[in-house]
Amino acid sequence: MPSAPRLSNSDLRAVFATAGKLRWFYGVIVVLTVSLTLFVWAYSHSQLQVKLRSQFDRETDRVVGLIVERMSKYEEVLLAGVAHLSITEGGFDNRQWERYAGSIQIEKRYPGINGIGVILHVQHAHKPLFIEQQRDWQPLYDIHPLLTVDEYWPIAAIVPLGGNEQALGLDMGHELNRLTAAKQARDTGMARVTGPIVLVQDSKQTPGFLFYSPFYRNGIQQSVWERQQNFVGFVYAPFVFSKLIGGTLHRDQRFVGFNVTDSGTLLYDELNDSNSEFDADPLFKRVASISMFGRNWDFEFWSSQTFRAGVDRALPTTILIAGFLINGLLIGLFVLLSRRSRQASRVADQVGNYLEKLKLAAEVNQIGIWDYNPTTGGLEWDDTMFALYGRERSQFAGAYEAWTDSLHPDDRAASERALSAALSSATTFDSEFRIIQASGEVRYLCAKAVIFRDSEAKPVRMLGANMDITDRKLAVCELEANRRLQQAIQEAAGVSIIATDLEGRIVIFNNAAQRMLGYQAEELLHKKTPATFHDLEEVCLRAEELSLEFGREIKAGFEVFVAKVLDGQSEQREWTYVRKDGSKLPVLLTVTALRSEDNTITGFLGIAADISERKLAVESIKEANTKLARSNEDLAQFAYVASHDLQEPLRKVVSFCELLEEDCGEQLSSDAKIYMEYIMDGGRRMRALIQDLLAYSRIDSDGRSGRQVDAHETVLLAIENLSEAIHESQAAVTFDELPIVSADPSQLTQLFQNLIGNAIKYHGDESPRVHISCKVAGLRCIFAVKDNGIGIAPEYREQVFGVFKRLHDQRKYKGTGIGLAVCKRIVERAGGRIWIDGPPAGGSVFHFDLPLGIYPALPKHQNLLLGGQFDYGQPKVGNSAYDRSELL
Repeated sequence: MPSAPRLSNSDLRAVFATAGKLRWFYGVIVVLTVSLTLFVWAYSHSQLQVKLRSQFDRETDRVVGLIVERMSKYEEVLLAGVAHLSITEGGFDNRQWERYAGSIQIEKRYPGINGIGVILHVQHAHKPLFIEQQRDWQPLYDIHPLLTVDEYWPIAAIVPLGGNEQALGLDMGHELNRLTAAKQARDTGMARVTGPIVLVQDSKQTPGFLFYSPFYRNGIQQSVWERQQNFVGFVYAPFVFSKLIGGTLHRDQRFVGFNVTDSGTLLYDELNDSNSEFDADPLFKRVASISMFGRNWDFEFWSSQTFRAGVDRALPTTILIAGFLINGLLIGLFVLLSRRSRQASRVADQVGNYLEKLKLAAEVNQIGIWDYNPTTGGLEWDDTMFALYGRERSQFAGAYEAWTDSLHPDDRAASERALSAALSSATTFDSEFRIIQASGEVRYLCAKAVIFRDSEAKPVRMLGANMDITDRKLAVCELEANRRLQQAIQEAAGVSIIATDLEGRIVIFNNAAQRMLGYQAEELLHKKTPATFHDLEEVCLRAEELSLEFGREIKAGFEVFVAKVLDGQSEQREWTYVRKDGSKLPVLLTVTALRSEDNTITGFLGIAADISERKLAVESIKEANTKLARSNEDLAQFAYVASHDLQEPLRKVVSFCELLEEDCGEQLSSDAKIYMEYIMDGGRRMRALIQDLLAYSRIDSDGRSGRQVDAHETVLLAIENLSEAIHESQAAVTFDELPIVSADPSQLTQLFQNLIGNAIKYHGDESPRVHISCKVAGLRCIFAVKDNGIGIAPEYREQVFGVFKRLHDQRKYKGTGIGLAVCKRIVERAGGRIWIDGPPAGGSVFHFDLPLGIYPALPKHQNLLLGGQFDYGQPKVGNSAYDRSELL
């Protein structure tokens, strides 16, 4: 592209002064005239719009008002029917109702209603009598459809009957929509409309409703309970919504079309091509919602073709056209004058060459300026560019290759493609890439450039700037890594995470929540609240609980989940989620508040864990425990019965052997006497074995729960029970200071008695010596019962605690082999363990631990400790004993 001739500074100033003044003047005039034109047009247009909007709003208000008025009249006729039934003596009578309903001329005075009738509440037990009474009036009367329920809501009568034959006897309980509205009317005592239904008598199957008004015995009832107890039935009216509109609003008298929906169900629609007045691009739209006897009807209004035809927009359009004509004339005049600015344009190119070299504010913002010639490949950098690339001027070749050599190898190909694309098209150059500085440090840069072209659109120059964005890029990467980490944690946790705004609209719905509930995130985000997938009955019950707790009404909705959180409390409880397919899932839901930096609550976070398996496990454990308890009870009963039945023949065998020996002893031979002794000895051993087995089986069932027990007293009682054996064997039983423990008194006595008795039974050549000691370790008491008997080898120290585990012949050491098993069961029942210590031969030490008890009248560190000894049957109290009277 040929370069423009350079002008002197004086020439440039003269040209700019002249061209600048003229352009400023032209621009001011054009702006003022265009602004004035637009202002006048906008003002006239806005006034017209205000007028038309006011007319449109009045029309829509009239439509809504007429529908509300019509429904109010329907309510009046229902209330009149309730009043008629209230003053009728002897209960409901079909013929009286026909006379009354016929007198009010429904078709003429209340267009849109299909009839007026009576629905009665019938208990299952009264159904046959009710049908029999109705057949006196209508021989073919019956309640339909056939249901087996506790209560029925049949239509007892409807006037006129013609056209409504299918409705007679219809049970409202057969369909949830009808039944729900009926129960609401019964419980509130107010007229209620059902949700959209199809009337059985409507052959066109168009949306319709039932309008209920309840009546009760003894007139108006005050409370819900009284209403439910005294409820008799409803006066009701069926109507088709299209007939309601037709009887209320004639289309030729309106300038708007509309449709009506109830909870998303389309009830009536004029906004379609079948309506001759339909305007596909209406001038005005409006939506309105009215609460109508327990239902919300949503209206959408569009202006009609007639409305459009009546609008006169000529004045604003005329003003706009006239204004632009004037502006066009002015612009044409200025174009003629602008020829003088051509010289200024050529000067602008020259001035641009100078301005390109200026750094402007680049040094302050660390923006590097570069100048590239695509034709020659020459590249010029300013000082900031060298600082960004970490290079010296002596290291820079001043060519395109010097730039590509600085690029990160992974970004080189993409950057070259971006540059080629910008040069070959009309776009600007905008790219991000990494460079490697001379020091080896990697930095992120952002490059932007404009491209200058010649008359043939070939690129002849690129002027651009580079900026270091390393900090921003690293921050973005770190944020992305954190986001992925949080997402991975959420997925790994397997819990539903749902966040809402203050109004309860869901703003976060993680993948685990989608899998748990069956909803896709786009179905709920910014549209629904968590109440959508909660069990409605649970929500209502929780609302009642919170209302009592807070002393104010808590509505059964989103407020139920966050009421405690808003009150500064934590909220974690079990809820039932209802999946999209209707199945239910128990969860443990934790709700917390989301807060801003100034601690203001900005939303709420709910984390729910599936506890269905845990609940199944709990139920399984409960069932297993019940079966186990029943089994233990059966086993205990069996052991008692078996022991009783087994002992009875043994007693007879032993008793009769003793009688035989007593009466015929002199006649028996020596061998017979030996045999008799064997029989009696076997019977006694068998009886001892049965009694020991019975005692073993009763340890769990007969024992009382642990309580404070003086170990000193239980040892003394055990010694007293063994006094005869101690005296015969010349045994010495001693004991140290013993604490108060938590155990069952009788079983602890039995434990000491078995261990002391074992030591006496299995003694060696010396007289038995038994010593009982105890040490307290934390909250546990470790007892030691040491003897000088024959000892137990290490390999048998676990075996001896089993049932019937004996190490010696019965003829040498008598016993059943159950005593130590009983000891182990007693200790384990008290939450402890028992083990044996001592040398391989020549004595044993039995250890067992029990929970430490606290004497009721003493502090914890002053447990009652008593000690003493029992030598040859003579008890002696040691010097370390405390006087109970002093402690108590």
